[in-house]
Amino acid sequence: MGLNDMETQRHRLRRLRILQALSQNRPEPIGDGLIAQVLRGDVDLSFTKFNIRNSLDYLSERGLVIITLRNDDRWMAKISADGVDFLDGLGDRHLGVAHPEDF
Repeated sequence: MGLNDMETQRHRLRRLRILQALSQNRPEPIGDGLIAQVLRGDVDLSFTKFNIRNSLDYLSERGLVIITLRNDDRWMAKISADGVDFLDGLGDRHLGVAHPEDF
């Protein structure tokens, strides 16, 4: 597996982990800082503020999360119904997000 393939897999897995974190707090939104705290054990996935916000933006564009607050200091998001379906294996598979069944 090449370096680009490994980075792509990290992006996909990072997005899955963020969805799972949002699902744990459903239906309430959580902030990017709390997401970073919850997922800090996954050091290989590099949960920086930039990476979390980039992933939230991607997941929002796919309809898997709803961003409820977006400003310079803080982002907040919650999982959408489609995001819950995705985690349950019922929704569409998105190439840019690791699927729970793969792990």
